[in-house]
Amino acid sequence: MVSENLTYDILWQINQKEKQSNELQLVPKTLYNDIKELLDNTDDRSSEELKIQKENTLKLINSIFERRKQKIMVYAAYGKEMPSPAPDQDNAFYREAVNLIGANNLTYAKREQREVQLKAIQSIPEIVLPSGNKIGPLEKDQVLNLNQKENEDKNFLINNGICKEM
Repeated sequence: MVSENLTYDILWQINQKEKQSNELQLVPKTLYNDIKELLDNTDDRSSEELKIQKENTLKLINSIFERRKQKIMVYAAYGKEMPSPAPDQDNAFYREAVNLIGANNLTYAKREQREVQLKAIQSIPEIVLPSGNKIGPLEKDQVLNLNQKENEDKNFLINNGICKEM
């Protein structure tokens, strides 16, 4: 039974390592099960001192959980591999995060927008584009950058003889 070896001091050391690094720290594969056993074996009817110690232990455990979850989310968002060996719970959370990010097209690489450059053919005052965005005033030969997803605006500017694609 590993949880007999899991103490407040060991949890504190794990928490300190997590605080000091942006990298996910290696922990025993059985960490979460050991923590559950430690909490299950703590007597709630203990003295006041033991109740305070249990409260402090819970704060420390929550700190460890939150830091690890944040780091795992960063790993998932940037497509970084998890360190090995890692607890099964961390790996499961990582897979869920990767699936969620992938399903919602939230990956870092996909968030980068390509820009389309247009060049003004004529000078124009400020106008409202089909997307509702305002543009201008533009001088002749002025370069304009539009996100590629603003295709309707690009077509409007080109079709109305205001700009040409570079």
